Amino acid sequence: MRPEAVVLVAAGVGQRLGRSVDGPKALVSVAGVTLLDLALQGLRAAAIRDVVVVHTPGYERTFADIGRRHAVTRLVPGGETRTASVRAGLAEIGSSVEVVAVHDAARALMPARVIRSVLDAVRGDVVAVAPARAVADTLKRVDGDEVVGTVDRSDLRAVQTPQAFVPDVLRTALAEADDATDDLGLVERALADGRVEGRIELVAGSPWGLKITYPEDLRLAEVLLDADRPGGGG
Repeated sequence: MRPEAVVLVAAGVGQRLGRSVDGPKALVSVAGVTLLDLALQGLRAAAIRDVVVVHTPGYERTFADIGRRHAVTRLVPGGETRTASVRAGLAEIGSSVEVVAVHDAARALMPARVIRSVLDAVRGDVVAVAPARAVADTLKRVDGDEVVGTVDRSDLRAVQTPQAFVPDVLRTALAEADDATDDLGLVERALADGRVEGRIELVAGSPWGLKITYPEDLRLAEVLLDADRPGGGG
């Protein structure tokens, strides 16, 4: 197997999860298991052996204790922004790694089969890959509260993580970036302005890859766990 690694971004706080959450979102529990544990279980089930966890500063001991349970390779404190956190994690990746994925701990239930398909799809001139789902809801364009049009959703996709890259492509894309919620978008920009070459592809995502952001997302995640995750731990 070619050398590959995952940067697991787990430095966010859970402000939007409600007043009961005080501290890192990755340490919030779903059915008695932290999001960090669940995310690491999915990576292990996908046969990922090199994992860098970017954690919330000030919580090193707690993250280290969880990391030991899952043979996490390295821990690194996060930055002021998500992009800074990704940079910090990427700096810990060895030069021999041929594919690196960036994954959000908030998407802790992403199935292992999807994780595996994302990394495997980075080949040849495909330098970046992400899982995505078709947009099911009707989308409206608005001006304030007024509806001004309907958006054609036929060629729209909702993108998830992990997102996998040729490491040097991601490094180049991050070099001139401020902050972004989507690393794939940074590579799009780098391709458009000629800083990198190659193609971006999407693979089939999963409803299990929801981003846990609001209290209702936690409740939905508990329902999904009760129903049992598909695909061998994901």
